[in-house]
Parts: sequence; C-alpha cells; structure tokens
Amino acid sequence: MDILLYGIISIILITIIFSIYMRKKMYKEIDRLDAIKIEIMNRPVTDEMSKVKDLHMTGQTEELFERWRKEWDEIITLHLPNVEELLFDAEEYTDKYRFNKSKEVLLKIDQLIRDVEDNIATILKELEELVGSEEQNRLDVEEFRTIFKNIKKDLLARRHLYGKAETNLENQLDELEKEFLHVDEITANGDYLEAKEALIDLSNNLQEMQSKMEQLPQLLTECQGTIPNQLEEIHSGYLEMSEQGYKLDHIPVEIEVERIRTQLSKYIDLIEKTEIHDVSKGLEETKENIETLYDLLEKEVLAHHFINHNQHNVSELIRSLKEETNETREETLFVQQLYHLDEEEIAKYHNIENQIGQLQKRYTAIVNKKDEEQLAYTIVREELESCLEGINDLTEQHEQFKEMLQNLRKDELFAREKTTEMKKQLMELKRKVQKSNIPGIPASYQAVLSETRNALEQVFLKLEEKPLDMVAINQLLAKAVEQVNASSTMTDEMIEQAYLVEKLIQYGNRYRSKNKKLAEQLKESEVSFRSYDYSLSLEQAATAIEEIEPGALSKIEEMLEDK
Repeated sequence: MDILLYGIISIILITIIFSIYMRKKMYKEIDRLDAIKIEIMNRPVTDEMSKVKDLHMTGQTEELFERWRKEWDEIITLHLPNVEELLFDAEEYTDKYRFNKSKEVLLKIDQLIRDVEDNIATILKELEELVGSEEQNRLDVEEFRTIFKNIKKDLLARRHLYGKAETNLENQLDELEKEFLHVDEITANGDYLEAKEALIDLSNNLQEMQSKMEQLPQLLTECQGTIPNQLEEIHSGYLEMSEQGYKLDHIPVEIEVERIRTQLSKYIDLIEKTEIHDVSKGLEETKENIETLYDLLEKEVLAHHFINHNQHNVSELIRSLKEETNETREETLFVQQLYHLDEEEIAKYHNIENQIGQLQKRYTAIVNKKDEEQLAYTIVREELESCLEGINDLTEQHEQFKEMLQNLRKDELFAREKTTEMKKQLMELKRKVQKSNIPGIPASYQAVLSETRNALEQVFLKLEEKPLDMVAINQLLAKAVEQVNASSTMTDEMIEQAYLVEKLIQYGNRYRSKNKKLAEQLKESEVSFRSYDYSLSLEQAATAIEEIEPGALSKIEEMLEDK
C-alpha cells in the first residue's frame, strides 16, 4: 500500500514539474514573438518612404510608391494586430495547460511574422533601389554626356576621315541628343524607373556609335585604297605573266577582280549609311579571296622556276636510268648462262623496263604540251614531280635487282667454300674417332655419317650443274650444315660415353668381388660396350654403381672435368 501511494505521489510530482517547465518554455516563446512584433512596429519604414515622397514621382514610380504605402498600412493595421490576438490565445492555452494547442498557435504566429518580415525586406530593398536609381541616373547621364561630347569633338576634328558618312553620323548624333532630352524629361517628371530603362538604351546606342567611329575610317581606307591597290597589283601581275607566256586560263583573275570591285562599291554605299556590320564580315571574305589569287599566281611563278631547274634534270635521270637498265639487261643474259633465274625475278626486271618506257612517254608528252603552251606551269610541275617519284622508285627497284644478281655469285662462292669446309669437318671427325681408341662404331652413328656424306654429295652435284639453281643449292646447303652439326654432336657424345663407361667399370671393380649382383650388371655393361652400344652400356653401369654408391656417377664426371 505504501509503495502504491509513493508511486502516485511521484507521478503527481513529475506531472507538476513537467507542467511548470512547459509553461515556462511557452511563456518564453510568447515573449520572444511579442518582442519581434514590437520591433517590427518600430521599424523606420515610414521614414524611408518619406525620403522617396520628397521626390517628384509619376508613372511607374508613383504606382510603386502607392503599393509600398498600402502594404505597410496592411502590416500595421491588419497583420500585426492579428499577431497580437494570436499571442493572447497562445497565452490563454498555456495558462490552461493546453500545450499542444498553444504550440500550434505559436507556429502560426512565427510564420505570420516571417511573412511580414519578408514583405518589409522587399519594400526596403525596392525603396533603396529607387533612391539609388535616381542618384545613379544622374551619374550615368553625366558620364554619357561626356562620352557624347567626345564623340562629337572627334567627328568635328576628323570629319575628313569619314567621307560621305559624316552626314549620317551627324544625324545619328542629333538622335542621341534627342535621347538625352527624353531622359531629362522623364526624370523631371519623376518616372525614375522608365528613365533607367531609357539610359540603358542610350548606353547601347553610344557604344554602337563609338564602334562605328572607330571602324569607319579603317573600312573606308580598305574599300577606297588598300584593296583597290591590291586588285590593281594582281591584275597588272596577271597581264604581265600572260605576256611572259604563263598559261593562266584556270585562274579567273579578271572576273574575280571585277566582282570584287563591284562589291566594294556596294560596301562604300553601306559605309556612307554607317551600316558597317555586313561590311566588316564581307571585307574579311574579300581579303581571303584576294589572298587566294595571290597564292595561285605565286604558285605559277614557283612552278615555272621549278620547271626551269628540274626539266633537264628529269630528262637526264630517265636517260641515265635507261642506260643502266640496258647494261643490266646484258648482265642478266650473261648471268642466265651461269645461274637459273626465277621467272618472277625476270618478270620484275621486264616490269622495270616497261615502266621506264612509260615514264619516258609521260615526260615527253608533258614537255611537248608545255612547249605548245597548252598547260599551266603548276600542272607541268605536278607531272614532273610525279616523274621524279617514279624515277626514284624505279631506281630503287633496279638496285634491288642488281643486288640480287650480285648475290648469286656471292651465294655460289659461299656454297663452294662451305661444302669444302664441311668435307674437312667430316675428315676431322673420322680422325677424332680413330684417336679415341673406342672398340668400334655403332650402326646408328654410321647411318648418320652416311646421311651426312650423302647431303654433302648432293650439294657438290648441284654445284656442277649449269646453269646453277642457287635456290635449290641454298636449300641443300642448309640441310647439309644441319647434318654435319648433328654428326659432330653425335661423335662427341659417343666418345664421351665410351670413355665414361670405361671409368665407371674401373670404379665398380672395387665392389665386384663383394657384390655378385653388381658383378653381373657390370658384365652386361661390358657386353654392350663390346657391341658398340655405348649409350646402353653407360646406362647399365651407372644404374649398377648408383645402387651401391649413390652419387658415384656425378663424382666421376666431376673428376673427368677437372682433368
């Protein structure tokens, strides 16, 4: 019973403490919001609007001011009193411990205050912009008038640079003057926002005027001086080159010069009207076209120089190459008596001769057309350059064919020397076997030697044929070299095996009397040895001794190597 009573008292105390805490918290939030409401009411919005009220306002400015005044009146007479009432409600709910309801009201008050503050911030910002706009407009007008005066002075001082465009420029300055008057008029009427927009247009027009004043003299100079002079220079050069024998029908100089001159007249008309945007773009294209004409004429001049310096050289190179191939033809006929030449190689040579003939015809044709003034020098140059490329290519092919002929003799000499050398190698192998004092020669070794002698004999026989087939000879030679190398390797292995078997048997004799099995195995090895099967004999002896003394074979091999 006491425990239950104690629990109830605890719950009551906790509830009381929580209620006191929540009431204190709610009252604190109510006081905070009430303070913000009072601060908003005391803000100097009316004072800020009074600054603007002193300005003479009409149009958009007056409408804007009336909106600000109406919005501020709504804040003071409607929104803030509404906040006041809600604060009383929140306080009443708190007194009655209806904390959730009080919290809902406080959140609503907080949102209302936020909306009011945003509205006030917008009014103050627009007020600041309006006051600043009036002041900035005055500063901009002063700056723009200075720019306008400088433009006017520049036109008066440099009127000779603008030609007939001067009249239009003066008219445009008069229009700018009217824009200044318009800005002054709407500013005096108090429509500062419209004045600001008008100043933006005035600024753009002044910048455009400055750009025209800067570009017009240069554009006039190009249209009336620089480009006409270039056209005259190109046309004079064209006529002079034609008189000197240049074939220039493919370069439409006269047509292009006349077209550009006509275009320049149109550009000058546009410049006089100060409509220079299309002129600037058009002159860039005109300059590119003129540069193209210069390049085409220059290419003809360079091509003429190239022809003068290389025409005779190309002729001499073709003649020289033809003489060399004629000599090669005679050498080929002689070589064919000694060596068999592959049909493909002969076909390559005939192709070289045919191409030289075609190259000669091309050269003759282009020179004849050039002499008859039927072709432009650039075309002739391209043909001569093509001929030079052909000469270089055929010269390389010819050198490769000549090298092939020379290699035939080298290959023959090498084959003869190599076969003689290998014959001596076989004799050396024979003497080496005789000095080794081995009991006899295995049948397998004799078979290899027989194959080797046969391979050498085939090379010798092939070298006696006429004409020599060096392709077949080189193939047989490679096979013979392989056989001789195999015979040499087999000889060394055979002698080494026989010698090692002898040493193993001698080494195993120390165990022979004590080990019957070893004695039998060594006897089998000796039988194989006397049958000239040294490989089998070595295997038998090594197996026997390794069973008695592991590592004996390696030990004996090391002893032999040390000797």
